[in-house]
Amino acid sequence: MTHLARIRIHLALLSAFAVQFTLVACSSQGDPTVIPVETSTPGPMTATTTPQPTQTATVEPPANLTRGGVLRFAIEEAPPHQDVHQSVSGVLATWGAGISYSRLFSFQRGRGVPMPSRIPECDLCTSWRQTGPLEFEFQIREDAFFPNLPPVNGRRVTAQDIVFSYQRQMTPGWPNADLMSNIEEVAAFDADRLRIRLHAPDAEFFEKVANGRSVVLASEAVQVNGDLFGGPTLGSGPWFLEEVSVAGATYEANREYYGDSGPYLDGFDVQFIGSESTRAAGVRAKILDFVETTLTEVRSAVNSFPELQTVSSINPGTGVEIALNASRSPLDSAEIRKAIFLAWDLDEAMSGIWGGELAPSVGLNLPDPSWGADFGAEYGALFGDESAANALLNSAGLTPQDRLTIMVGEFGETRETDRYILTAESLAESLNDLGLATTVNPVPTRLFADNVWLRGEYDIFVGAPPPISSLSGQLFGIYHSDGPWNTSGFSNPVLDELIQRQATEFDWQERGRQLLQIQDEIMGGTQRFYAGTGASHWIWQPAVQDIFPDTSGASGDFLTRVWLRR
Repeated sequence: MTHLARIRIHLALLSAFAVQFTLVACSSQGDPTVIPVETSTPGPMTATTTPQPTQTATVEPPANLTRGGVLRFAIEEAPPHQDVHQSVSGVLATWGAGISYSRLFSFQRGRGVPMPSRIPECDLCTSWRQTGPLEFEFQIREDAFFPNLPPVNGRRVTAQDIVFSYQRQMTPGWPNADLMSNIEEVAAFDADRLRIRLHAPDAEFFEKVANGRSVVLASEAVQVNGDLFGGPTLGSGPWFLEEVSVAGATYEANREYYGDSGPYLDGFDVQFIGSESTRAAGVRAKILDFVETTLTEVRSAVNSFPELQTVSSINPGTGVEIALNASRSPLDSAEIRKAIFLAWDLDEAMSGIWGGELAPSVGLNLPDPSWGADFGAEYGALFGDESAANALLNSAGLTPQDRLTIMVGEFGETRETDRYILTAESLAESLNDLGLATTVNPVPTRLFADNVWLRGEYDIFVGAPPPISSLSGQLFGIYHSDGPWNTSGFSNPVLDELIQRQATEFDWQERGRQLLQIQDEIMGGTQRFYAGTGASHWIWQPAVQDIFPDTSGASGDFLTRVWLRR
């Protein structure tokens, strides 16, 4: 491997895994380190064409739009505090103080946009251009303002605010610094123009600055208390945080918001309710307008109240992952691994155990759903063919000593009802029927994380996947031959090359084509996939219109265009 390739792997891993595998975010209570804003002027600029991300699209309001009203909904837990830069909490960024702030880029949401997606578009910028292999210039919009409250007093958001915010987020040891780890320099020419220079090419750069944790805030607000844990939350986004308590929070629409298509509501009330059934009951009783709950609760509510509206959205990085350790005999044989896949009727097993809640996938955390392979059409033939499995096994030359153990994480409830364990037992039963002596060994989640995820102590594992946010970090960390979490021992030079190429590919369509090839290579290795990818399930009152609940990228952008029919 070249030195440059190793640097790219290192940057990708810093970006994606520095925080996620810690599982508990660390934060600093001290003042952030503020670096003076650079106002240098670069030399001549030459723009290059890049298909993505887009400039901000103009969205026409619906013809039958009725403005106003308050949306009432509930979420599972309260945000930890109000300082978005100092927490990896998706709740804080998506439903909490994060929605009060603008970002340099946001994510496309609304009609015609598939869910989930992390396709970026300009937010505080009106246009951008790539001025060199590692350098970008952004024109900052002139109509974004902080609230007319002290200490910001309604002043305009400038390029200097973005510089301050990014340098604050990059404070060493802070939990969201990883999103900025590939930025070498961020500088303001003046109030209207911003330059960002990267250490290395990074296909996920726009996605990172669009992440709901990469908010733009005013230095004056931070100076009030030295941090923002208790506020003040004074952002230029579509919503003002009015009040927060242990029971819930209220938000008011920012009527001076620069967006040309919202917010349409007057505001919303959010309650913190941990019970899925209680949240669903709130919608059935018309106390709440909109909630996320379980598929079982959704089905029950719709059976009683068929007028209720629902949607399910794939939730990458969740579900049931299965891996075969290709570094251990007899799984170092490609024929044995193929036979194991073929011996198991994946669709029948997952449907019976999970009741349609999960759908199989390769398991990549793709920012654009169109990049995902059609699993059934492309890879369905790898499963559920016992005769083909027997033929492969008969030619593999197994010995009586060849026995397998399935390590399964106890991610569910009791031993009898834990569906991860039931999944492992289904796979073991198929392998025993095939003649492969297989036992199931359930382990607590902490041991599963230490011994299985990180140390690779397994023949086969079944469990929840590790928490991952970055696609490149996932690919370099788990699927690349030199990945530190490539515990399955699989090595494929073609796959390695594709992983390295996609990490530096700024052309959105070309990167999508590369990711489809990557999925073929992964599944061709018959060593790791998601037997079922998780999903988020939502239910709402029929009066709620144009709601597309996509929270990927820790973003609550979809709330801006929701409206209530009256």
